[in-house]
Amino acid sequence: MTTYSRLGEARTASSAQRLPSPRAPADLHSEVRWKSADAIVVEVTGEIDACTAPRLAATLAGHVRARPAALRVDLGEVGFLGSAGLQVLLKARRDAEAVGVHLVVDPGRSHAAVRALQLLGQLGTPAF
Repeated sequence: MTTYSRLGEARTASSAQRLPSPRAPADLHSEVRWKSADAIVVEVTGEIDACTAPRLAATLAGHVRARPAALRVDLGEVGFLGSAGLQVLLKARRDAEAVGVHLVVDPGRSHAAVRALQLLGQLGTPAF
């Protein structure tokens, strides 16, 4: 049987043990830097993780559907590139190949992007 006093004690005890604050939501921006009939250059900045990967996937899918001869994804300002982001890039590559679009993923000076793409290559996946 639970009494009111026990509930009060439980509240006091649980409030003393505070949980850590959740991580701030990741931020991702993509912007078309160049667009012509033959090529599109998309600059991506921020973090590519499980929270932001769907936005990147939608952006890249839209550009692939436009069917330029070449689509360049500039990751030079990416601070984090997780497995969800790598999955998006791999799917974009498959989709681009299927419609004849040459996809180029440029890690630029982003240590996170360079390292993630190197690891992907070490796993036997062809580099971009």
